Amino acid sequence: MINFLPQLYDNELFYSVIARYRRMCGMVSGRAFIRDLFGEFVVITSSNFPQYIRNFIGNLPPTSKVTTKEIIEKHTLFNFYTSFLNEEKADHIYETMGKGSNGSRLNVEQQIGFGGSKVRKPSYLRYCPLCFKEDIDTLGESYWRINHQIIGAYYCSKHHVLLKESSVLSTGNGIEFICADEQICNEELLEDNYSDTIKLLNLEYIHNAELILNRNFSRKDLNYIIDFYIDRLREKRLASKNGNLYMKDVQERFLHFYPKQYLELMQSSINPDSPSNWLRLFVRHNKGNRSPVRHLLFLQFLSIDPPDLLLSEKVVGKKKDSIVHNPSFDLNQRREKWLKLITENPGANRSQLKDKGKGLHTWVYKYDWDWYDKVTPKAQLGKEKAGTIDWEKRDEECLSLAMEAVEFILQRKGKPIRVTPSSIRNILGFGPWFHNVKLVGTQRYLHEVKEDINDFRIRKIKWALNEMVYKGDRITPYKVQLYAGFGGSNKEVRKLILKELVWIKK
Repeated sequence: MINFLPQLYDNELFYSVIARYRRMCGMVSGRAFIRDLFGEFVVITSSNFPQYIRNFIGNLPPTSKVTTKEIIEKHTLFNFYTSFLNEEKADHIYETMGKGSNGSRLNVEQQIGFGGSKVRKPSYLRYCPLCFKEDIDTLGESYWRINHQIIGAYYCSKHHVLLKESSVLSTGNGIEFICADEQICNEELLEDNYSDTIKLLNLEYIHNAELILNRNFSRKDLNYIIDFYIDRLREKRLASKNGNLYMKDVQERFLHFYPKQYLELMQSSINPDSPSNWLRLFVRHNKGNRSPVRHLLFLQFLSIDPPDLLLSEKVVGKKKDSIVHNPSFDLNQRREKWLKLITENPGANRSQLKDKGKGLHTWVYKYDWDWYDKVTPKAQLGKEKAGTIDWEKRDEECLSLAMEAVEFILQRKGKPIRVTPSSIRNILGFGPWFHNVKLVGTQRYLHEVKEDINDFRIRKIKWALNEMVYKGDRITPYKVQLYAGFGGSNKEVRKLILKELVWIKK
């Protein structure tokens, strides 16, 4: 029987609670200590995914209000590692943590997918030197924080300094319960040699990871999640209307978004020449294991907060159009005639082929779209010889597309994107030719529509405030600044936030 239990700190790992309890009660024998905790001798193999929680709760004093649910959801990494699993798998892992594996061949980490994943979890517990110093000054002791153990987290989300690796193993047979004290931790900061880009990318990643860590969202089936990704890629013109992915473009944009060094740090390097690299397999419907690290990387690439996925209720994904053929025509005959038209007009684009075979084009386009889209040449914008380009017509087309892109950027859900010539070009998926000076009207429009940096900051601040109010978060200038993704040290942004808060209060 456990006679007392130390106060459970916010964001404290269950392992850390037990380590502090052991120090307080002064038990030397590890075997006797385990029996005291769980009522029987069990083998503890993981600090992140403890088991036999129900035994532990049953050994607490009758007056204790601590529950199994509280321990698993608020003092372990359960929410983080199961957020992208379906309900059945998440429930099974929850049950295993509650009652123990009881001789089962698979422990929790194997059920989550670590066994077959190339994304490996940290081997040692980590801590923030500044959090450690604050704890000692205010609490007289420190503790192991859950968010510092998130796989892929290199910084402390509070102090924006590098996390330090301790000498305490996070996994192993019969792990010891060691406190985060002066013998293990210190206040010395690590030298940060990472670029600002990598730091900002990782801080946003940590912010997104903490969103799912601190809230128990309902789980989605993997097929639903993949369909959600296809819908978002379609919005970015990286998939066809039917949901067929433009995988080459997706890969190019992803590698442009993330520096090579950062992908290496996140154990998610990509060989663009490999047809089976993880990104190509990630957005396909298959049963392969997907690490939460890569889900978060992909969501960040799409500029989507995890709750937007986990709270969504409807997806489309790939569209399977049922072809109802006109009985007055034979499908094969129509296809033969369309292929003959293409052969007889080499170099013709779709618009020109439409003019040359109007009735035929209408039928094939309407009733046999997938085949039509596969065999019919697409217009290669920007690749024609200079002498063959009608720049006036091209300018009109690009101007119209640019206006649509601006409307999309301003109306899209999730974290705002600044309206700039480059962001418009990225949305459209065009190359450098889009900034050609011969596109006079388009370039004038791009210059006129470019969003002032402070206007963008204000729009981003308003978005953050709306999000925080909706979620019931406590609003302070510092928290708004971090939520909006500006970091905590930008004084100009802080002034804008204070003005917005004053305006709200009025």
